[in-house]
Amino acid sequence: MHQRTAQITELAIFTAVAFIFSYVESLFPLPIPFPGIKLGFANLVILIVLYRDGFASALAVSMVRNILNALTFGSLFGFFYSLAGSLLSLCVMHLLKRATERPYNQSKKHPQLSLIGISAVGGIFHNLGQFFVAACLVGFSALLRYLPFLYFAGLIAGILIGILALLCLQRLPKQISNRN
Repeated sequence: MHQRTAQITELAIFTAVAFIFSYVESLFPLPIPFPGIKLGFANLVILIVLYRDGFASALAVSMVRNILNALTFGSLFGFFYSLAGSLLSLCVMHLLKRATERPYNQSKKHPQLSLIGISAVGGIFHNLGQFFVAACLVGFSALLRYLPFLYFAGLIAGILIGILALLCLQRLPKQISNRN
């Protein structure tokens, strides 16, 4: 198979898995009193693609998944919530990943964030992105009490997704498209 075709096929498979994860997760809401809080299993796929194939591929998978979700079983508002959360989260995770890969000063040591740490920050920023969309719609003060719950939900979900992503990345071949 041609390398580019294999790469596109691989990203299509990742997109399909993320889409299926989103759908299945929507069928089983968490039994907590705060609406909209999920573990974010689709973000597991996005994190794997970010670490395997880079930002552009992760962005493509994330965008297509968001569009498919909105067209299939979402709403316009749901699309904007999802889009804001996933874009903000992905950009922050990408910047943190790049910062940990390239030391800003060779002579000084600086703290390194693991994949799990980056995922935890990504979970927090995913919820912050959704919070800001909601704040634009209903007002910041109406949602301020909800912010600590979103923070901790994003942190916990991000840690869990980071652990799963690390386990998956250890088991997946470096690039599926290079296999015969």
